[in-house]
Amino acid sequence: MSAAMNRYSENVAELLLLGRTELDDFNDARNSLEGSLDRLELLIRDEIALLSVPEDRAAEEVELARVAEMRSLYEDIDRRTQRLLLLREEQRQDEAIRIFRDEIEDSLDTTLEVHIGAAIADEEAELRRYESRTNRLERDLEWIISLVTAAAFAVSAIGAFLLARSLKRPIAALESATREIGEGNLAYRLDYRGRDEFASLAAQIDNAASRLEAQRAALLEVQAGLEHEVTRRTGQLEEANARLQQLDHMRMLFLADIGHELRTPLTVLRGEAEIALRGASRTVEEHRDTLGRIVQLCQQMTRLVEDLLFLARAEVDAIRFDMQPLDLDDVLQIVLSEAGVLAGEADVRIVADRSPGGCRARGDAGRLSQAMMIALDNAIKYADPGATVRVSLSCTERGAVFVVSNPGPEIPAAELPFVFSRFYRARQAAGHGRSGTGLGLSIAKWIVEGHGGRIEIASADHQTELRIHLPLLS
Repeated sequence: MSAAMNRYSENVAELLLLGRTELDDFNDARNSLEGSLDRLELLIRDEIALLSVPEDRAAEEVELARVAEMRSLYEDIDRRTQRLLLLREEQRQDEAIRIFRDEIEDSLDTTLEVHIGAAIADEEAELRRYESRTNRLERDLEWIISLVTAAAFAVSAIGAFLLARSLKRPIAALESATREIGEGNLAYRLDYRGRDEFASLAAQIDNAASRLEAQRAALLEVQAGLEHEVTRRTGQLEEANARLQQLDHMRMLFLADIGHELRTPLTVLRGEAEIALRGASRTVEEHRDTLGRIVQLCQQMTRLVEDLLFLARAEVDAIRFDMQPLDLDDVLQIVLSEAGVLAGEADVRIVADRSPGGCRARGDAGRLSQAMMIALDNAIKYADPGATVRVSLSCTERGAVFVVSNPGPEIPAAELPFVFSRFYRARQAAGHGRSGTGLGLSIAKWIVEGHGGRIEIASADHQTELRIHLPLLS
């Protein structure tokens, strides 16, 4: 404000004494002085609003009155200045200068400066008072801070002691839990109750242990399942390996059987052919007899090869049954009609006793008739000339029973366990003058067992009986 007043005084002097005609600087100085008065009054009012001590508010009221007095003085000087500017415009320069020196300059230099100096002095005194109060407050604050610091330290020490004592138990429990779980004891539980953070952490640790225990149980179950599966697969591989070995052994037996069984008929066939070729003087009838024997030998070899191929395919499970509901009495009727031709050639009579109500079963009619025909063929082949072969079919609660009984040479008891083996022919065959491949009963046994049944044979008192048991249709 003091600087603005000096600038205002200088511009008035330049306008009157030096005759400067520009009013821009004068107006700027005048506006600056008025703005300073406004800002000073505003600051004092803001300070009064902030003060709560009555003496300080009274001192500021005095300053506000001084500002009002300075504003009144300035307005008076400004009015006079305006009058001087009019005198200058009227070419009354000397009168204007005189009035400026007598009325305006003295007021600016003395009265207004005195007020500004008094205001500055008051502000300095007020500043010293506030500094004194501040120093006193600083000392009081230092004591308060010291006391508060000491009290805070004591409270902190006591709180730290209590906190350490209260944290010791949950921390020990958490440490024990982590140690137990780390060692693999997933069934360990904290069982810590409360509403603090440790209770939440304990609950999370218990939940994690429960999940880990469940996962371990699941893994153990999966591991057990894998071990069981590995054991099962290993067993399957061992069975498959044993099966392959058995098939390889059977292949070797098959080749050996073919070589053994075909050697004799081939030798005979070759001999008959060589005799026919060397006998140039043989008659047509003799050649016909030779060719007949050759055809008979070829038929035997064909039947032998067919039986061998059937057994070989059966062993590798290459034969499938066409399982259909059927009446075993119808199957037996077909077999009896075919067996009648063989019985007539062998001078044997067949007597059949069939179930009156019929026997319903599920099976392959062609394969079952083949098994029954093998049984009848053997009975006819080994029956005494002129004897009667008895055939019966009955149904019981346990199933159907097909029985073929023929009088004839007995099968020794020591040989009965081997009659269903391939190429086995009991001594009664040789003694009875009958020939065969020894494969029929093996084929019949495979067919019957493939239908879920069983086949058995008994021989005693010049009587041989073969039984075929088959399940009935449920």
